[in-house]
Amino acid sequence: MLMRLSSNGLAFASSGAAGGMVSNGIAYFLLIYYSQVVGLDPSLAGFALLLALVFDAVSDPLVGRWSDRVRTRLGRRHPFLYAAVVPVAVCYYCLWVPPELSEAGTFAWLLAFTIGLRLSLTMHSVPFNALLPELAPDYDERTRLMNYSVSAAWFFGTLISVAMYAWWLADTPEYPDGAGVLRREGYEDAGLVAAIAICVCYAVAAAATHRHIPALARPPRRGPARARPLAEIVTTLRDRNLLVLVASAMLGAAAGGTSSALWAYMQPWFWGLDSDGIRTILAAQLLAPPIAIALLPRVIQGSDKKARLIQLSVLAIFVVCGPVFLELVGAFPPGDHPFRFPLLVVLGVAQVVLAVMTSALGASMLADVVDARAVAVGRREEGLVMATLSFVGKVAGGMGVWMGGLVLTVIDFPTAGEIATLDREMTARLGWWYAPLLTFLYVASVAALRFYRLSRGEHLEHLTALGEPKPGARAREA
Repeated sequence: MLMRLSSNGLAFASSGAAGGMVSNGIAYFLLIYYSQVVGLDPSLAGFALLLALVFDAVSDPLVGRWSDRVRTRLGRRHPFLYAAVVPVAVCYYCLWVPPELSEAGTFAWLLAFTIGLRLSLTMHSVPFNALLPELAPDYDERTRLMNYSVSAAWFFGTLISVAMYAWWLADTPEYPDGAGVLRREGYEDAGLVAAIAICVCYAVAAAATHRHIPALARPPRRGPARARPLAEIVTTLRDRNLLVLVASAMLGAAAGGTSSALWAYMQPWFWGLDSDGIRTILAAQLLAPPIAIALLPRVIQGSDKKARLIQLSVLAIFVVCGPVFLELVGAFPPGDHPFRFPLLVVLGVAQVVLAVMTSALGASMLADVVDARAVAVGRREEGLVMATLSFVGKVAGGMGVWMGGLVLTVIDFPTAGEIATLDREMTARLGWWYAPLLTFLYVASVAALRFYRLSRGEHLEHLTALGEPKPGARAREA
């Protein structure tokens, strides 16, 4: 997947791959690990993940603003990129090896290392994504790079998930019929392998963009007025198009966080899949990122991103939530139907294809906002703008995980010792909370996009005003 990429493409793919491994681990496995295996109350586990984002609330805008203004021999962004490599890996690994503690101690362990992981991720993700507008000024080129990043995130995140179910969490005589997800040693071994891979990927992302340091914009000279930084931040955050993207991303991330947190519950117990079935679905989803890489350039060719994002998002709602509603009302192929499992496989691939394309388009639209802001106020604010969306995504995603834990508590979902008594009434309750909640959040996310106002033509005008090269010139160089 990476062999034919340019250095910029390799950098964005590597960054995305590491982010995908981290996010998949946290979103799909951390809640079930701490609640079902370690023994922490699910609402407390979800609350710890949400509480960590309160601390993250300070780090995102501070790192973004700092990386916009700092002056070093390595430029504005790369000191942060190199500093984040080791802490991310260490904190991620520690999450999967909690010692035997009381419930309060386990809660504190989870909270402390989640905070450390979030802060370390901020040190990479905000400055790295802030490179996008400068490395890819072209309207379509930046979408291509983000397509690489998001596709790699899904591909390698899914690859780790496949390995989880195929090896680390596979069923055994002690854990049969889908109960392999309760094997503690599997989570610990997977955490170590993923931590090493994450460390390597972030190092590659920093090194692959190192050569651009001399050509990147320098920060403005510091002014004497102390109130000016706060005034600039407030002005930026009041930008109409940025607010629209923030609102849409917040709602979408909350839905995604909820879906991810409950995914490990939905597959074995709502859909009735064993480890082999889950592994097959995940393995098939490895096809989705290459499909998205091939499809997205054709989908957006000559069109505005807003229209395509709305269309793809609406389609995603039907693909993600529709099958759950059909299953609940008895309209989905029943358990013994020959088309049931193949249909679940196809739907799983379609969900990931749509998720990759919508995520890449959203990030590319944010880069367009950066250029519009540069024309409007005469300064580059990539770090602050990217930090805003990064923070919103983290907070909303954490809220989604928390809502997932809350749903499990509200429906009184059984713990590991009682899971054998799970009945159809309980799985139906899970589905009736899952599908309507996700539908509401996703519809609201799409509705917010109607107020976005930057078009392809306006972006070309902004490039001219900024003195950027003609579209395609930077793409050939990269």
